[in-house]
Amino acid sequence: MKFHVLRSLIIPWFVFFVLSIAGLVSVGIIFRMEPQFHEPSLIAMAVGIVICLFFNIATLSKAGIWIAYSLPLSLRNTSRPWIVRALLVISVAVLFYLVSHASWMPMIWQGAVVPAIFTFALFVALWHVLGPLLRWCSTLPFSRTILFVLSLPLFATVPVTALFLGETIFDAYQASQPNFLMAVRPQPLPPTEIAAGAATTPNATSSTTAESPAEKRALSLKEVAEKGQPCPDESRNIQRALDPSVSEEIAYWAIRALSCAEMKSVVALPKLVKLMQSHPSNKVRTAAISAMPQYGNESVKQVTYLLYRRLSTDEPTEVIEAAASVFARLPEDDRKSAITRLTSLLKDLRTSETAARLLTQKFKRPELVTEFVSENLNVASPAHDQAISMICLLPKEGKVAAEAHLSEIVAAVKTGDENDHAMKALDCMGATGLQAIRQEVVQPTRLDRTIAARALATMDTKNNIEVLGTVADCARDKNDTIRKWCGQSLGQIGAPALPEIIELLKSGDHSLKATGRNALEHFGDLSAKEALKKIRADNSGWLANQRKIQIARAIDTALMKLEQEEQAHSEPETAPSQQ
Repeated sequence: MKFHVLRSLIIPWFVFFVLSIAGLVSVGIIFRMEPQFHEPSLIAMAVGIVICLFFNIATLSKAGIWIAYSLPLSLRNTSRPWIVRALLVISVAVLFYLVSHASWMPMIWQGAVVPAIFTFALFVALWHVLGPLLRWCSTLPFSRTILFVLSLPLFATVPVTALFLGETIFDAYQASQPNFLMAVRPQPLPPTEIAAGAATTPNATSSTTAESPAEKRALSLKEVAEKGQPCPDESRNIQRALDPSVSEEIAYWAIRALSCAEMKSVVALPKLVKLMQSHPSNKVRTAAISAMPQYGNESVKQVTYLLYRRLSTDEPTEVIEAAASVFARLPEDDRKSAITRLTSLLKDLRTSETAARLLTQKFKRPELVTEFVSENLNVASPAHDQAISMICLLPKEGKVAAEAHLSEIVAAVKTGDENDHAMKALDCMGATGLQAIRQEVVQPTRLDRTIAARALATMDTKNNIEVLGTVADCARDKNDTIRKWCGQSLGQIGAPALPEIIELLKSGDHSLKATGRNALEHFGDLSAKEALKKIRADNSGWLANQRKIQIARAIDTALMKLEQEEQAHSEPETAPSQQ
């Protein structure tokens, strides 16, 4: 029986090729790992290559000097037809591969047709190139050695093509299953690793770390304050700690511990006043003021002139708030001076919001804030910005009165982001403020349209059908920035905006597709989760083309975001049980 050298050389590589692709795809699907980055698979392939080379050496040894004996007679006469056929099948394979990237091609073409064509083309090409090589080497001395060396680059195409097709099939599978990535989530660390990590954090307390005397003293006072039990034995220690020269932590916890110590007001109050006046820490000064009411209104009345001086533009807002809270506990006559002082603080941009909140909430005098806002909403007023920043603190009737100056408030919008004080005011005005910004997007009169689009994205538009028509139109605007902010608004509207978002994703315009993806990145409507899953299922699978797969991928991004939000909402509920 004739020994067929060409067939014997190629068969081991064919078996290796098929097993490599099966292994790479299986590893990718089962372990969720990209084939070319899976080290064990690459090691297995290296072993397979060595085995194939061993079989090739055995075949050449068995063939002896008759390595070209089994070749067809036609090849012995001329090699040209064989080379032409090799080039032809390679060209066909490349053509099929290029067609697979067309947007209208289903994923099964990339996942099955292209691998089948490439497999056929690879081994037909190897057959038709290796044949002429066998014929030529048979005419040379050391024919088997030369053939083995020259065949190595040819057979090197087998593992390279296997890696390429393994990745191609894996990518096609991954694309046909757009929820594939949802299964790949970071796994929680084992409790031992969490504990080890916590031990290395800067805030972790180590038993071997030496504490300074001041730290020990602060810790001791903290334990006393947090026990919530009478501590008369600690009174002297607490009294010594109520000194402006001690550290912030010692002074703060000493003030907190006053509630359990038996210390008379004639002793404690002067020390608190001294801390209020002289300690460099605002935290301590605020705590000292807040501790004064526990000694009774009559005692506090003796130091109201000092507290009154804290209601100043020179003081930090936390100190102002603490002093005002003390005044709010006093009788009406004693509160008048504080109310007058807070009313004057409305004019200062730094303290205006704090003063307005104190007047409305602590002193129950919203009419003073309403009057100030009404007088200063005029653009020409020097306190115009302060008045706008107070609108959210007004009662319902005050906000209604502010609507008369709506155009001035809109004109005061500077950036349109959530920190813009005019945007906060418009958001607090509800539907009226929203309608004003929407109108600026449709037909700007007071704002640049780009800022108006950003302002609209800042406001609460969830399930707002009226806004939907506006943002659906401006999401197709020629201006990139306007499209970006209107796309964000589409996503924030939620479920009612889904049809518009899908239309953007189906568009042939890349900029509109990008707007649709941007909308889904800001999609936060949990009620639309099932609708999103249905859209994803309708646009995925082996028969889905590239356009549908892109839609499914975008939908999958939104679903992953919703899932993360659900997990974030559930964490506070489960946290106590884990501790």
